[in-house]
Amino acid sequence: MSHIERLAEQICTSPAGVIIVTAFAGMGKSLLLKTVARRLHAHYCDSTEPPAVVAKRVLVWDIPAGSGVVACEPDVLRSFDRVVIARRHDVEIPYVTRMALYGEAVSFGDDFLRLPPDVAERRYQSGWPLLAGLDLDDEATRDRFVSYLGFEFLRDLKPEQLVACRSLCDGAASDPTLNAIPPMPFWEVEGGRTTCPSPILRDLMLKAVDAEIERRLQFDDAAPLIAEALHQAGQSARAIRALQSVGLEEPAVRLFTEAGGVLHIHSEGPEAYGEILAGFGPEIAASHETLVLSNAMRALKQGQTGTARKLIADRFGRQSTDPMAVFARGAPYSITFKGFRLVMMIYEDIVITEAMFERLYDYLNELPLDAALLRGSFYNAILEFYIRQRRFNEADMAALQALSSYRAAGIPLLVFYVCMHRAVIRLLSGDALTAREHLAEAERYFAAVTFDSPADERIWRLVSACIAYEDGHPHVLIAFINDAFDKFAQSETWPSLVEFALHYGSQALSEHFSTISALGFLDRWRLHQSHSRHLRFMIEIRAALVMQNGNRWNDAAATLSAMQSRINRTWVEAAVDELSRLSMRDEIEVAFAWLRQVVHERPERPYLDRQINAMIANERITGRQRRALQIWLAYVLKRTGRLTEARAVLQRMFDGAGRTGTIAPLQEERRFLQELMGDGRIESFLYAAGPARRIMRRLSETRVRGRTIEQESGLSRREARILLLLCEGASNKFIALRLGISESTVKFHLTNLYRKLGCGGRREAIAVARARS
Repeated sequence: MSHIERLAEQICTSPAGVIIVTAFAGMGKSLLLKTVARRLHAHYCDSTEPPAVVAKRVLVWDIPAGSGVVACEPDVLRSFDRVVIARRHDVEIPYVTRMALYGEAVSFGDDFLRLPPDVAERRYQSGWPLLAGLDLDDEATRDRFVSYLGFEFLRDLKPEQLVACRSLCDGAASDPTLNAIPPMPFWEVEGGRTTCPSPILRDLMLKAVDAEIERRLQFDDAAPLIAEALHQAGQSARAIRALQSVGLEEPAVRLFTEAGGVLHIHSEGPEAYGEILAGFGPEIAASHETLVLSNAMRALKQGQTGTARKLIADRFGRQSTDPMAVFARGAPYSITFKGFRLVMMIYEDIVITEAMFERLYDYLNELPLDAALLRGSFYNAILEFYIRQRRFNEADMAALQALSSYRAAGIPLLVFYVCMHRAVIRLLSGDALTAREHLAEAERYFAAVTFDSPADERIWRLVSACIAYEDGHPHVLIAFINDAFDKFAQSETWPSLVEFALHYGSQALSEHFSTISALGFLDRWRLHQSHSRHLRFMIEIRAALVMQNGNRWNDAAATLSAMQSRINRTWVEAAVDELSRLSMRDEIEVAFAWLRQVVHERPERPYLDRQINAMIANERITGRQRRALQIWLAYVLKRTGRLTEARAVLQRMFDGAGRTGTIAPLQEERRFLQELMGDGRIESFLYAAGPARRIMRRLSETRVRGRTIEQESGLSRREARILLLLCEGASNKFIALRLGISESTVKFHLTNLYRKLGCGGRREAIAVARARS
C-alpha cells in the first residue's frame, strides 16, 4: 500500500463528519482527496465554493490556491453526511474553523502528509512528498524547482517575510528578529528555532528568494519596501544596492547614513563599502557630505592620505584641512565632519598639542550621549594620540571609554581594534602577561566579524608574534616577517602600530640573523612610509640602535649626529634633571639612543649614573626602555666599582621582567648583560633569588648568555674596543683619537689582538669578529 493510500484509508475510516487537511503545495493534497473521493464514491469539487445541492451525500472539496477567505454557508455543509476539505495555509473558511475549535471537525496538518523517516523515497532531509520524485542533482530540475518555489511560496509574501526567509537561508536561523518567517514544508522548528537542515534546499531557496527580490525591484513602488525590510533585518548593504539598482540614490544615501555612513566600513567590510560607494553617480558622490567623507575614509584605509585631503578640500574648502580651524569654537562644520576629521588626524603627520587636546574635548561635549559610534571613534583616536605621547595611563582610560561605546554600537571589529590597542599599550609598558589577556579578548571579537578582513588578521598575527617574542619564542615573529610583512606594510595600519612593528621586527632580525638583515628590514619600511616625517625619524633612530646592537657604534653615532633634533650628544652629555622632563616621544628616543652610546663609550664618566636615574624617572618612557636603562645603570655601577648597588639594580630589573613576562628588552641589551652576568659575584647573587634564576635560564635558552669573543680569546677591554672600531672600518689614526692614545699604542694593541685571535692582519681579524658576533 502506498503512502497516499494509507492516508486515504485513515480518512475513510475516520468517524468524524468534517475532516480538514491543511498543507503546503506539493504535499499531495489533491492526490489524497481524489483517492478518498474514489473510495467513498463522493462528489469531488475543486472550485472556490462548494456545490449547493448534489446527489451524493459525501463531499470532497479541494479548495484551489489563492482563494483567500472562502464564503461557506453552514447549511450547505450540513446538507452532506460527510465532508473532506483540503486547503493551503493561506485559505480561510470561517465556519469550518469554528467547527474545528468546538470539536465538530477533525484537522490534519502538514505532518499528516509528510513522508515518514523510514520511507525509502524520502530525500534531501525532508518529508516533503514533492521531493520524492525530483533529482536535484540535475541542473535543469534545480532551475524548475527554484521557479516553483518562487511561484508557489514567495510571490505573495510580504517584504519582511521574504527578507526573513533570506536571512534564515543565509545562516541566521537563531536570530530573534526572524519572527516574520512564514511556514515552509522544509523548515524545521524546534525549541522556538526555525532551521533548514538540508544544505541543498537552503541554497535553492536562497536563489528563489533572491530571484523574487529582483523581480519586485523592477517595480518602483515595491523597491523602497524591499529595501526597508532588508535594512530592518540588518542587511543594509543589500538594501542600499537594491535602491541604487533602480536609480533611487537619495533614499539609498539615507539608508547608508542610518547604517553608519562613514563608519559603515567597519560593519560590512571594505569590499562591500567600496561597492556601495561605486554605486552612486559622480554628481551626488561629489556633493553629498556623507558620500564625500566616506570616499575620503576609503582613501585613508588604502593608505592614500593625500587623496583624502583633496576630497575634503574640494568639498569643504582648504581651511577644512587645518584641524585647529575645524575644531575651533563656532566653526561651520557638522558633527559628522568633525568626527571624520579627528579620525583623519591619526594618519597625518600632526603633533597633538595640549591646546589641540582642549579643542578635541570641546568637540566631545557636542556629541549626543546616544551617539555611540561617534563617541567611540573619538576615544579611539584620542588613545592613539596618547600612545604616541607615551601617556599610557590616559591611553588606557580612553580605551575603556571606547570599548564601552563600541560595545553599545554592536560592531565587533571596532571592539577588536581597541583590544589590540590595549595589548600594544601593555607591551610598550613592558607587561607581556596582561598584553596576552587583551590579545585573547581581541581574538574573541574578531571571530564575531562577519566578513573577511585579512589586513586586521595580520595585525593580530603581528601583536601575537611580538608577545611570543617577549616570551622567548622568536621564530613566530621571524615567520611573520618572512610570510606577511609586505602585505602588512602595504595595508592601512595605525602609525603607533607601524612604530611597534619596526621596533620588534628589526630587533628580532638583528638578534637572530644579522645587522644587515635588520637594516634591510628598516629600509623596506622607508619605502612604505616615505610620506611620514615622523616615521622616517623613528626609522633612523631604530637604525642607530640596530647598529649599536651589531657593534657598529661608530656608524650609529654618525647616524644619530645626522638627525635634525635639538637633542644631540652635547645636550645629552650636559643634561641631568632635563632628562626626566623630556615629554616629546622623538626627543626621548634620541636621548635614549645617545645615552646608550655614551654608556658604551665612557661608562666611567662622572655623573653618568645620575643621568640614567633621571631618565628612569621620566614618566614618558616605555617599560621596555626602563628595563634597558636599569641594565645600563647596573653596568655603569659595576664599571665604577659599586658592585653591591649594581646587583640590587639587576635584581629589581629581573624581578620586574619575571613579574610581567618580558625578556625581549634584556635580549637587546646583551652587550651590557654579558659583562654583568660574566661576573661570578653578580651571578651567584642573582642565582640566590628565584625570579632572577628563572629569567636567567630563559635568557640562556635564547642565547643571551653565550660567551663573547672577548671571553673566548682573552682580549682586554681596550683590545675589545679596538676590535669593534676595526669592524666599523676605523683607521689607526681615528682609533687613536677616539681612545685618546697614540698611534704607536694602537699598533701595539693590534699586535696583541692579532696574536690572541690567531690572525695575520686587519682583514682577517674583522672576518673572525663578525663570524663570532
